[in-house]
Amino acid sequence: MPLSKGAYYLEAPGARLGIILCHAYTGSTADVRPQAGLLNRQGYGVLCPLFTGHGTTDIQDILDAGPEIWWQDLQEALAFMKERYEKVLVFGLSMGGVMAMRALCEADSQLVGGGVFNSPVISRDGLQLENRFMSFARYLAEKRGDLPAYLQTEEAVRTAHRQQVADIQAFARSFENQLASIELPVYIVQSAQDELVDPEAVYDLLEALESAKISFHWCEDNTHVITTNRNRSDFEASLLQFIQAFDTKEI
Repeated sequence: MPLSKGAYYLEAPGARLGIILCHAYTGSTADVRPQAGLLNRQGYGVLCPLFTGHGTTDIQDILDAGPEIWWQDLQEALAFMKERYEKVLVFGLSMGGVMAMRALCEADSQLVGGGVFNSPVISRDGLQLENRFMSFARYLAEKRGDLPAYLQTEEAVRTAHRQQVADIQAFARSFENQLASIELPVYIVQSAQDELVDPEAVYDLLEALESAKISFHWCEDNTHVITTNRNRSDFEASLLQFIQAFDTKEI
């Protein structure tokens, strides 16, 4: 299995454990590169896949993709890592966490755990993404010097974005009834100051994971993109502790 275009991979020859870190909706591998470097320095192989349509200067590239395509991207990342490491863990930020949790629902003997960072795996009240998405779309248009043309299509972009968010939520609901069957170790972190995902929804996820071995962390003073927030040290310490337990056979 070849490495997908735009992926960020840090090899660890001889390592037993490989880790996949999935970025957020509209994000890129930059979302999770701080953790990739940290984990690689601890001796783990780390792959940060780039979801189709992300990391470009045209918002339409994201809108032309969707959750089923991003799920396929993660399956390819899993195949890549399983060829190189005895055991694999998969984590994701926000939408990336939705993909990671779906993978845990279908885990095999090589996929031994994983988790989510501020992820709307269960979202009862919708996602507050539209303002940020539209600002990002306009920023990209300005960056490529194409703002007048973009403004003529802005409402179509808004409509397409609303449909895509609905598709992401439908994708998450499609495996919600499988969450209770997960028996693997699962790491969950939620920021109390999350501005995009309802922080309280994490308790619905904890309740749904009836059989999982859960490591839950509530970050009182952090925000949605916890992976790049300057106050991420406690989060990273808890994540590293969770992963190192696989080496010490504690979980």
